[in-house]
Amino acid sequence: MVDNVKYVVVDLDGTLVRTDLFVESLLRYLKGNPFRIFQLAMWLLKGRAFAKEKVAENVDIDAEYLPYEEALIGYLKQLKTDGKEIILATASHQKYANQVAEHLGIFDKVMATSGENNLKGDNKLAAIQKLLGDEEFAYAGDSSADTPIWRAAAANIMVNAPASNVAEAEKAGKLSWHHKSEGSTLKAFIKEMRPHQYAKNILIFVPLVTSHEYFDLAHLWTTVLAFICFSFCASGVYFLNDLLDLQEDRRHRSKKYRPIASGALPLPLGVAGAFGFPLFAFAVSIAFLPIAFVVVLFVYFAITNAYSFLLKRVTTVDVMTLAILYTMRVVAGAAASGVDLSSWLIAFSVFIFVSLAFMKRYIEVSALSEKSSQVRGRGYSLDDRETMFSLGITNFTAAVVILALYINSPFVLRSYSTPEALWLLCLLVLFWGNHIWVCARRNEIPDDPVVFAIKDRASQLVGVSFVIVLFLAKYLQF
Repeated sequence: MVDNVKYVVVDLDGTLVRTDLFVESLLRYLKGNPFRIFQLAMWLLKGRAFAKEKVAENVDIDAEYLPYEEALIGYLKQLKTDGKEIILATASHQKYANQVAEHLGIFDKVMATSGENNLKGDNKLAAIQKLLGDEEFAYAGDSSADTPIWRAAAANIMVNAPASNVAEAEKAGKLSWHHKSEGSTLKAFIKEMRPHQYAKNILIFVPLVTSHEYFDLAHLWTTVLAFICFSFCASGVYFLNDLLDLQEDRRHRSKKYRPIASGALPLPLGVAGAFGFPLFAFAVSIAFLPIAFVVVLFVYFAITNAYSFLLKRVTTVDVMTLAILYTMRVVAGAAASGVDLSSWLIAFSVFIFVSLAFMKRYIEVSALSEKSSQVRGRGYSLDDRETMFSLGITNFTAAVVILALYINSPFVLRSYSTPEALWLLCLLVLFWGNHIWVCARRNEIPDDPVVFAIKDRASQLVGVSFVIVLFLAKYLQF
């Protein structure tokens, strides 16, 4: 098989790399301006090859950070050592194919889409036969689109190929090497949904707790449904955000392991999640929840998309946007249940979440080195570290002041049996603020402070204590 051939032809998308460079380049192109989708539609009407040509003129890729199929690369290097001539043949644009070939340094020739010829399927086979003539070759591919090439090849190299193609190659005695990536696509899809982030949406229950309407089953049911809708809508946003930030995430110390960035989740499934989850959330909310909640959910979705496409790259605006998005969860809870929303609660939430948003950026900046002093895709540098720390502490202190003023308000004096007990809340919030900022200062928070707080034992105890104090102040008389 491979021992008897001189040439080994290798596909790129889905084979050499666990991604599709055309889809990536489309996402990169749209990230600059989502309204470019109309221009893109016009290009596609003129043919896929034409669209690839135009997008390649406007978009670059980071070949160094692509999610390569390392097992295949190791195998190809061995074949190269054995004297085989390795040819890269791909439907991706010539520009991207050349960049990949230059980075890996194992290819003798590069064949790719250029001009009007989209090098895929039968077109690729014709180009291979034109180049090699009657010479036999081995072909490395991954999808059913490669079927005519596998059949024409003397030896088949398969990477995550359909079972039917693998069986056909084995029956024909052509299967030389077969690799299947570890990990389940379903698990990768669920991980990309980030169900652990749903804990943030517990904020939706805050108005129900502070208004003491938690024994009203109707209010409780609508709040639970609002939590579900918000969670699925947020999952769609996570999908979209990761699709747009592919190149930046691959350079990040931890984000590079996310399912989309690492190639564990195919990009088409990522696109399906980005559209499907918000549609489901809006359908359920329109059918079963008050129109006020639907409006809040729509505004949240619009702001998150603006954040993904633009606002995250604008200094300070990104922090304020994150704080608004957290606060909107509280507003959504009130809209869903129909309870009155306290202005004190909104003010307290804004200051707390501005502090946490600054902490998120502080953590990213603290991870920078002198050689890489700029956060990619953000407007911050290493010089902003101490400024963020000061602003974060200041905003958290302001939140405690708001809480203290709230405890002295006429509403509290009328609503609680023992309002004096609420002063314990100030101590709890002060302790938690000091604790979490000290952890951030010590680099003990890996990424998201809210996710850290959910898992952190001290933060969990503060949360439980906070609820207990609220109940004691409401129902217990001293």
